[in-house]
Amino acid sequence: MPGAVISNVTRIWDINVHWSLYSQCGTWDPKGRGVDVWECILAHYSTPSTSPPNHVYWRYIGRR
Repeated sequence: MPGAVISNVTRIWDINVHWSLYSQCGTWDPKGRGVDVWECILAHYSTPSTSPPNHVYWRYIGRR
């Protein structure tokens, strides 16, 4: 499978949002002081238990 392209408009992960397959989200990494970008691999509504880095729902694709 080819690598995913990080979108220029990546939504920040938030609770109570429907994430469709292949949509992307960003999460702040305070240690690395950057934004990790994740790709949805299973459509779902977000809850605290489905947030990245939950590898059932998300695949890490890079950092901005």
